[in-house]
Amino acid sequence: MKKEFIELISDPIIFNEQSQRVFKHADLPMVRNELSVTLRLKLQSHTPYWAVVFHKGTEWLIRTPRLVLIPNKSSLHARFSGKLKNNLGIDELGDGLLLDKWYHIAYTLSDSKKRLDIYIDGEWVGFYGIQDVKSEQVVFNDGPLYIGRTSDHGSFIGKIRYEQHRNKIALVHVSTNKYLSTKGKKYDKINQYMVVGNGREIDLKNDVWTFIGPSGTSVIAENPVPFNTIIGFNHQATGGNLHSHDMNDGRITPISKQQQVTINPGRSRDDNRDDEFFIQRYNSKAFKDHPVYLMNGDEVCLFHITTNKPALYSNSILFSDGTQEVSCHGNGNDENNKWRIELVD
Repeated sequence: MKKEFIELISDPIIFNEQSQRVFKHADLPMVRNELSVTLRLKLQSHTPYWAVVFHKGTEWLIRTPRLVLIPNKSSLHARFSGKLKNNLGIDELGDGLLLDKWYHIAYTLSDSKKRLDIYIDGEWVGFYGIQDVKSEQVVFNDGPLYIGRTSDHGSFIGKIRYEQHRNKIALVHVSTNKYLSTKGKKYDKINQYMVVGNGREIDLKNDVWTFIGPSGTSVIAENPVPFNTIIGFNHQATGGNLHSHDMNDGRITPISKQQQVTINPGRSRDDNRDDEFFIQRYNSKAFKDHPVYLMNGDEVCLFHITTNKPALYSNSILFSDGTQEVSCHGNGNDENNKWRIELVD
């Protein structure tokens, strides 16, 4: 079975005009109707020619996907091949990339959605949509993937590397700057740890979580985690999952009387759907239908699935030990529903 994801370049590699890396089609992940390419790019100089970042195909007009830089300014020129037209895509994005600055670039292409989207540093910056959606379709090919120089154009000049997606994270409540954590205290009526907002400095024992998939399935550490998907969080110190439940039988938070958020000790990667959350960018409807991968520093909302999607919530109300209450409450539009992702080494 072929992988759906592969890391092609790990450590930074210096490219000049003649530099090239070639990857055989058979060594790449299987593509059905969509693909995504993510990378880090740092330019040393602009070029007087069309500089290739990546290109898949055996010739110039077999080009799914293709990303090149416009001469002298290094604006992004993103292309792909269609069934009816072999040169589709975005002509030019913005004023060009700056020199000596690392950029995270994501190129996502979907035949089912009939569109190409480009993201820079986690922000959606441009798209191309196929208008003749019934007749036109994206044509993927079985040619090699070139990083840098191809037969028709030279390479960009600078450095390229893959941005590794780690799955060990911390969640920071944006409005109070406190970390999602536990102090070992349990709710009275259930044998589950109370989740709280802890200090403003990370506690590498109690504030660290790892991503898990729906119903507790594992997530490969190097795989990117997309927005607008169902995911879970396993607590490193206790081995339990981030959890919530209904408010029946008085299962409410002690101060705000809202829906409890807990860690069930010892529960790790089981099939309890109460451990599932929908992850979405905070208050950004423009991104809702355009998935991109989670990055360090992203601000997110987490919606609990089985209780009709109340959002993870906290505020400045403190317990006697200085920690703050955490609950599931609201529709995600409140500033108190905003959490920041921090990747942990």
